Amino acid sequence: MEMLTFKGIVIREYPVGESDRFIHVFTKEYGVIELMARGSRKMISKNAGASQLFAYSDFSVRSDKGKMYLDSSQLIHLFYDIRSDIKKLALADYISEIVSYAAGHNKQSDDIMRLFLNTLHFLSSGERDTELLKAIFEMRFMTEIGMMPDIVCCPVCMTYSAPYMLFDLISTKLYCTGCFKGKYDDTQITINDSTVRALRHIVFADMDRLFNFRLAEKSMEKLSRLTERYIIIHLGRSFKTLDYYNSL
Repeated sequence: MEMLTFKGIVIREYPVGESDRFIHVFTKEYGVIELMARGSRKMISKNAGASQLFAYSDFSVRSDKGKMYLDSSQLIHLFYDIRSDIKKLALADYISEIVSYAAGHNKQSDDIMRLFLNTLHFLSSGERDTELLKAIFEMRFMTEIGMMPDIVCCPVCMTYSAPYMLFDLISTKLYCTGCFKGKYDDTQITINDSTVRALRHIVFADMDRLFNFRLAEKSMEKLSRLTERYIIIHLGRSFKTLDYYNSL
């Protein structure tokens, strides 16, 4: 039997019997892990608060024969207000599914944990629009896991800025509208200068400044469509939680 301690975010919970539950926890050290939290659904349980959905907590865990059991926990922060709004909850579920799929059981960087926590913070507080948070998380997460797009300048003429540029989702390159020589299909998206600047901010900004921008509604719609398609193409799958979010 081995004892482990770590901080993590509860991203899934599954009731078991009358008082137990399995929880999936996103951690920096182990990626996403499954814990059995016995008795945690009882109000008087010492682990009731810290093992709730979207709780960020300190966990002490027993590992026995390949399974992990929650021994004790201490709540650090509960992003409770996410559950009071169906749109926020749907976005949090989608983000959690991305993390669960892409993080696996591997060690994660500090920046991925910060990105997840900051996104949940702004989602819970309502200080940022949900579409903006969705786009920021999608593209920055892909950047942090090694799938950064090549958007410094047009790879043909080296132009940095133009009224409109074309982003190719497959090559991940940003072209002048006159320089792209490939076959046009639905994997190219034409974006205006403000959307280009927003995209570069998401990819290159320090984490402390990542969420500090606004975008006009039409540009925001285009950016959200771009980042959404980028993540689907390069992770190689769609997400049911995204379909539900988009249906709201």
